[in-house]
Amino acid sequence: MFSNSVLNSVKMTDPVLLRHLKGHKSKVTGISFNQEGNRFATSSSDNTAIVWNINEQVRCMRFEAHTDVVNDICWSPANGQIVATASKDRTVKIWTPALMGNCDEFRAHTSNVRSVDFDSRGRKLITASDDKSIKLWRVSRKHFISSFTGHTNWVRCARFSPDDKLIASCGDDRTLKLFDPNSGQCVHSFVDQKGAGNKVAWHPDGSLVAIALDNARVKIFDIRIRKLIQYYRIFEGAVNSLDFHTSGHYMITGSDDAAVKVIDLLEGRHIYTLTGHTGPVTAVKFSKDGQLFATASEDRHIMLWKVNFASETSDNSLYSSECSDLQPQDAPKQLAPPFSKKLTYDESRGTDDDDEGSRFNENKENHPDTSILVDARKTDNFHLTDAIEVCE
Repeated sequence: MFSNSVLNSVKMTDPVLLRHLKGHKSKVTGISFNQEGNRFATSSSDNTAIVWNINEQVRCMRFEAHTDVVNDICWSPANGQIVATASKDRTVKIWTPALMGNCDEFRAHTSNVRSVDFDSRGRKLITASDDKSIKLWRVSRKHFISSFTGHTNWVRCARFSPDDKLIASCGDDRTLKLFDPNSGQCVHSFVDQKGAGNKVAWHPDGSLVAIALDNARVKIFDIRIRKLIQYYRIFEGAVNSLDFHTSGHYMITGSDDAAVKVIDLLEGRHIYTLTGHTGPVTAVKFSKDGQLFATASEDRHIMLWKVNFASETSDNSLYSSECSDLQPQDAPKQLAPPFSKKLTYDESRGTDDDDEGSRFNENKENHPDTSILVDARKTDNFHLTDAIEVCE
């Protein structure tokens, strides 16, 4: 059950499983919704991508142009007619989700391409690779613009900020870096002592960036004051994917423990644990309007959910009036204090948050788990043996 504070602040009902789909022949690696919210696309290690039509029971389209694992997928936010995929075959494909759609190719890197992301206008894209670089491209002319260096190991993910003024990236060198896309310079690095980053995600207002770590952690940084303000140790395995809700109040995560967890960022706690996948959850994503989210796994299954929990809160501000020890003079006057009531980052303690006595110990979730368990396997529309299976 929820504590009174949660019940008072949020009026919600449980997430509901709408569709259960299977079409990929190997693990699903990425999910992206189109702007209208009536379709979403998935990428897979079976070398393909699939576009799913939400309002039709089984109709979809399979894209088979890559010759190796497809690691990531992104639907252009400005132009709903094009999708980008990044592959281990060292290419990025730009294609139209139609029966006779066109396909262009970017020879992007000298090694495995891990991620791809459009800017807010759909005119540029960034790619991240095992060659330790991030590259910026102009879509219309397939024109290479610049390369961002500084990572010393594989770069797992790179994402534009909502206003396109920064690029956040993470990788196996255990850093989260912020790059200026105009100058190409790294403007800041957050270093983790124990975990490497799998994915990064930007808060909708562009002030916060979150990282999913392979040591079963999620951390959220305020880029304005360049400090860690929240972190979560609620997982039993590596965190593979995460995404902010459009309201900015919630986050979904997927991890190797086969669970999807929904975090209330205002309360600083997870409120739902969704089960049903039988393997590591490899991708999670909200629709653009925040009404739906999709989850996918190494079990090849994709689940489409109705959000429900994102009702209006009594406090519609992302920021708390109680701000630990951050004083007003420590931050620009126009900025509100971080939304975390519990956490600010003391740089004198470094980043080793596992040390005894660390001020972060209070958020280790040692208190009883009060999240609501939603088991997809117990719903009428989930049958592992007869999932909607298409495009075989």
